[in-house]
Amino acid sequence: MLTIEDVLGPDGLVAHSLRGYERRPAQLAMAKLVNRGLLEHVHVMVEAGTGTGKSLGYLVPALLSGQRVVISTATLALQEQLLTKDIPLLVDALRAQQGRDPARVVVLKGRHNYLCRDKLETLRKRLVLAQSDHERRLFRWSGLTDTGDRAELDFIPPDALWREVDTDADDCIMEACSFFGPERCHHMRAREAARHADIVVVNHALFFIDLASGGGLIPPYDYAVLDEAHQIEEWATAAFSSSLSRATIGRLQHKIDRAYIFKDALRAELSQAADDFSLALADGPAGRYPLEKNERAIELMDPLQRALYRVENWLAENWSRGARFPQLGEAALERRRDLLSAAVAASAQTIERLRLNLDGYICWVERESERRDSYAAVCAPVTIAPTLRERLFDNTRCVVMTSATIATGGDFAYLRRQVGLEQTPVDELVLDSPFDFAQQAMLYLPPERPNPKDPRFARRAIDIIEGVLHATSGRAFVLFTSYAVMREVAAALVPQLPFSCRVQGESPRSQILQWFRAEATPVLFATASFWEGVDVIGESLSCVIIDRIPFPPPDDPVIAARSQLLEARGASSFDLLMVPAAITRLKQGLGRLIRSRADKGLMCVLDGRLETMAYGRRILASLPPAKRVHSLAEVREFLRTDPMAVRESAG
Repeated sequence: MLTIEDVLGPDGLVAHSLRGYERRPAQLAMAKLVNRGLLEHVHVMVEAGTGTGKSLGYLVPALLSGQRVVISTATLALQEQLLTKDIPLLVDALRAQQGRDPARVVVLKGRHNYLCRDKLETLRKRLVLAQSDHERRLFRWSGLTDTGDRAELDFIPPDALWREVDTDADDCIMEACSFFGPERCHHMRAREAARHADIVVVNHALFFIDLASGGGLIPPYDYAVLDEAHQIEEWATAAFSSSLSRATIGRLQHKIDRAYIFKDALRAELSQAADDFSLALADGPAGRYPLEKNERAIELMDPLQRALYRVENWLAENWSRGARFPQLGEAALERRRDLLSAAVAASAQTIERLRLNLDGYICWVERESERRDSYAAVCAPVTIAPTLRERLFDNTRCVVMTSATIATGGDFAYLRRQVGLEQTPVDELVLDSPFDFAQQAMLYLPPERPNPKDPRFARRAIDIIEGVLHATSGRAFVLFTSYAVMREVAAALVPQLPFSCRVQGESPRSQILQWFRAEATPVLFATASFWEGVDVIGESLSCVIIDRIPFPPPDDPVIAARSQLLEARGASSFDLLMVPAAITRLKQGLGRLIRSRADKGLMCVLDGRLETMAYGRRILASLPPAKRVHSLAEVREFLRTDPMAVRESAG
């Protein structure tokens, strides 16, 4: 029987099968700890610094375990890396040794990612004479795909078009469908493959929605790996929350209209109530705010709830004679009625939760997109920790949590509090990055030490940022916690900088990233949220400038509620929540700059409190050991850039 050493050791299978193999002792140590956790049924937390090779560190013990292991990631990029690079490498190496496939590996996605062949045929018949280019390309692809996975498309279909053909649960007619069964239904085939798989790869959204729904979306498992574990609290909170908006009511109406010849007066009543509620949400305070601050929106939940109850009653009375497709048969019609009635009831129940604002829950309003009416009211647990402990950790033999940034100050207390494992035995390990951060990374702290609370901060920041950008020849993200400060600084600098510049909001995020990667000396002015989930490899991104210590906004309703909960327990919310969150964000930033032994990267934090305040020095002590400097001459020398040469190469 193969051991971890046999696969990842200096003379192991991976060393022999991987060209340019580099021995990674930290990776081996991680794999052994994960293997012990799987064998002894102990949860595991591992911080594996950038370059450790943590993917192989958990994949090898998972493949050797002989058990079903669910592996969940937060980003599509990491999921693609697992499926196209890391897993094939290990499977090929193990197959060569064992003479057979070591495990069956399947990726499973949410229903909306798969093509519904029945809905596609309905759409094809409706558009037999007139089709758009997107529709023609969709129909052409549908005849070639074996998986029906939207990710295969070489174009991005409009959301409205994809909703017409996806495998939404509320539209599924099950046995009445001519494509029913894993042989013909893309989603059922994926689910069936996952049911027989040893390794099931999912994303955090599906993983935690499955947990919130009581299971059934993912095959039963006793072992799980949560990569990018610094995002567990965020994804779990989203899965256990409920929301109400014009968009959610609109989607509900669309599903009803597809299934029934709906009563015009009732449709109009529901639409008007949803419109009034949405406009009231938009008239509240700017940004994300507590629902209780918008009395008008709270009042308008009543007519919306009454309209939903009337819709539910109409479905109960007209599910048969009002059906658009009575030929489906009574069983299929009853199933569709039950699904849609449950969806209507869920929206009505969300209103009840929003109105009651129960202890242990927080209700807030947030913007879903840039559209004027795209606000949603959301209700979620203040803390997800007890739920995670009860539903996940108490019922799973081993959960492995790993990321490059889950320890703060060398321990896992912050993550333990987030997931409810403060009193539970957990095997822990912190592995430093094999990269030489002291030589490859630099942290520039302006000698002016500006304080973001100073009303002159933006003006002072302009001069400092301009100097840094000239020292780095652009190639930078300039990130702000405030849109207002971002716009003020960009308006002052963009016209006078000799670099190609863009400002967040000018173009879609994907287009901005495409532009940034193609330029030689780009500068992007954006908010700190833009940094999340972004990978720009190479010299195009050599510098990240951050305007202030990235504390969570204290006036955010969710952060405020969690802070109050900690304070009520006699703890310091600043020490236990704000500082660890800032450390995590800054570690993420430095880690993304250094992705290989050849990379060099500069982080500049304008906030002088990093050096003048005790908590700032605590944050600095928790960061990777980048060289700290106060001189732009050292920055210029570190990056070894000739501004004129770089600009000439860009031209």
